[in-house]
Amino acid sequence: MQQICNFLRINRLAKYVAIALATLLVVGIIAGIVRQLSPKDNNAIHIAIAAPVSSNRNAAAQEMIQSVQLYLKTVNNNGGINGHPLKLLVFDDRDYYFTARQLTKNIQKSPALVVLGHLTSSTSEAAAPLYKDFRIPVITGTASADVITQNNSYYFRTTFTNSRQGSLLALYAQQVLKYNTASIIYSDDNLGETLHQAFATTFEPNGTLKKSWDFYSKTEDIKETVNKIVDSLAAEPDPGIVFLAMNDNFAKEFIVAIKKRQLNVSLLGNNTLARETFPSLFQEYDEEKRQPGYFINGISVAVPIILDSANANAQELASAYQQAYGKIPTYVGAGFYEAAKVAVQAIQQANVQNIPASYESDRQRIRDQLEAINNEDVGVSGLNGAIYFDQQHNTIPPTRFGKFVGRTLISAPVQLSPVANLGLVNLEQEISAGNIIPLTNSTGKQYFWRQEVVYTGIDINKLSRVDQSKSSFTADFYLWMRYSSNANAPAIEFPTGIANSLNQNEPLFDLKKPIKATTIDGLNYRLYHISGDFKGSYDFHDYPFDRQKLKIYFQNTRLPSDRLIYVVDTFGLKLPKSDAEVEKKPYQSLQLWKFQGIQYAQDTFVSTSTRGNPRFFNSNIQVDYPGLSTTITLQRRYTVFLSKALLPLALLVLVLYSTLYFSHNLAKERLTVAISVLLSSAVLLTAINSQLSDTGYTVAIEYGFYIFFSLCLFCILIGLIVERLRLAEKKIAMKYLNYFARFFYVMVVFTTITTYWVAFGNRL
Repeated sequence: MQQICNFLRINRLAKYVAIALATLLVVGIIAGIVRQLSPKDNNAIHIAIAAPVSSNRNAAAQEMIQSVQLYLKTVNNNGGINGHPLKLLVFDDRDYYFTARQLTKNIQKSPALVVLGHLTSSTSEAAAPLYKDFRIPVITGTASADVITQNNSYYFRTTFTNSRQGSLLALYAQQVLKYNTASIIYSDDNLGETLHQAFATTFEPNGTLKKSWDFYSKTEDIKETVNKIVDSLAAEPDPGIVFLAMNDNFAKEFIVAIKKRQLNVSLLGNNTLARETFPSLFQEYDEEKRQPGYFINGISVAVPIILDSANANAQELASAYQQAYGKIPTYVGAGFYEAAKVAVQAIQQANVQNIPASYESDRQRIRDQLEAINNEDVGVSGLNGAIYFDQQHNTIPPTRFGKFVGRTLISAPVQLSPVANLGLVNLEQEISAGNIIPLTNSTGKQYFWRQEVVYTGIDINKLSRVDQSKSSFTADFYLWMRYSSNANAPAIEFPTGIANSLNQNEPLFDLKKPIKATTIDGLNYRLYHISGDFKGSYDFHDYPFDRQKLKIYFQNTRLPSDRLIYVVDTFGLKLPKSDAEVEKKPYQSLQLWKFQGIQYAQDTFVSTSTRGNPRFFNSNIQVDYPGLSTTITLQRRYTVFLSKALLPLALLVLVLYSTLYFSHNLAKERLTVAISVLLSSAVLLTAINSQLSDTGYTVAIEYGFYIFFSLCLFCILIGLIVERLRLAEKKIAMKYLNYFARFFYVMVVFTTITTYWVAFGNRL
């Protein structure tokens, strides 16, 4: 009796020990997963952002903060900087110069190593000297006043300056919009005065600057001042195009006064008019309620980036921002996203210690690293190319010209694109032909291509087939183009097009066979219907939990992208404002796939070929050819796949597990079943892989099979050991071994399922 009691105690103790070990195993695995998904060290590196949170520019402030948070989240998800997570500290400058100066002291006392901000030139200018005194590096993505970075070794800028913006606006008004007469209304602050000076200096040599009005920006009765100036403007018989050199709030007052007097003048504005909040400034007026866009329709502005003509990098940012915050970012978000990228790279290269005693030296090292980003070779990859700083800590991003159509800002029909390599063009010939426009200003002489914009749409009618074994898909869609004059605009080709699915004897695309060709609103209009098979680039690393991006794109190899560019026709496509509004009907026939979204982007094809031209033999020539891409994102319905393809595997898992409960007298059967299950699972894996194209890597589902193969070998090994113990008549050892094997088996299966859930559960 005593022996039986002792045996039961030992048996119970063994179970408790096994359960404890299993619990520790699960906890350890989950802790390991958590550690892998988060930075290893909690000693955060702090970045400050100075934004006008409590002001009427709150929307722009939120865009600043959210775009930076979006990038920092990406960095943190990849382990932070050397295991240190990045943390954003928000400081409110209230869009007030005095507050901007005061908060620099708070930033100096904080653990922040670098500052992103400010939004406006006035707050940046006010705080700049104190950042220099405190030796804190600062990067602004929007403040354009030249004085901010002048003689300040701690302030950097990732946007254009007012002097460059003003000069290019004058050139654009004169050479593209064809105005020989202009007038300027400017505020007496740094923003207005620098824009006024740059515009006038560029415009006057070849045109007439009819009138200039300045107004006191700090006046309490702004409306009275506005009315006097607009009355004077109305008295001018031919004021020409009117340039509003002021911030968006002041511009709003002048635009309302001009429109209410029904003055027939064209208006030109700076980048502050391109902010997301600008159209909403007019929503209180009855005219705007009756006709949205009544006040701003037709106004031309300069801006660093416009999404309809942005490349894939910018479109990915826009898509991620919309998914995270429910709206599309403007140049404000793009500017501070790039500023955050530059700041993070400088921190990475500075090897900061990140302790209170080292904050001052860390900030100095970051500043030095920022200054070292001084050429294209070491530039930071931005949304429009490499970001690097000149001697004044400025960068020179592209300047795009937008035009308001209603309340929406789109790329203007003609842009100015810098001539990249003067040695490869015949300047005199191109200037006389009107293809190249020269600009002479304080920085010297510059040249710009006259770049024609082609408004383009690809509207998917049906995506009928996704063949992953052949890496192809079939799509039916409409393609249209609206362009001004260039006959080469429709001369495109689809590099990944395989065949015309409607008629195998005809090419996929024939520019001479549009289904409609006419002229609408002064622009040539061409409409094509295309149905064909396209080659896809499939990534099966996450199979069967994979997302696939099916890309339809075309390119034009007759003209380089500095002469011609395809932009997204936002009006023709009726682009949705959220994913919920996306039309999913064209993708409903794909039973194994779930439509996730569609993205349009300006694309380029790079060629380094000399094409046999002796002029190019000894040059590092690179020619970018224009194109446009449509990327359709599909998520595999892996629940359908798992229920069909992996149900046999689940049954095999149970069958294999049951062998651990076989009697010790069934050793031979235990081995036979385990080997049979191993062979069956190998056949199942082969069948699954046959559905894919050739891959030179391991896909996600294969790891699960490899674990199962290991369990099969484990069960075979357990069976052999049990047989040895049976022959040796060690029954207790056999019993405990079976307990261990069963718990271990269950824990491995549980851990495998948990790992897959953590990695891919968000894709349900």
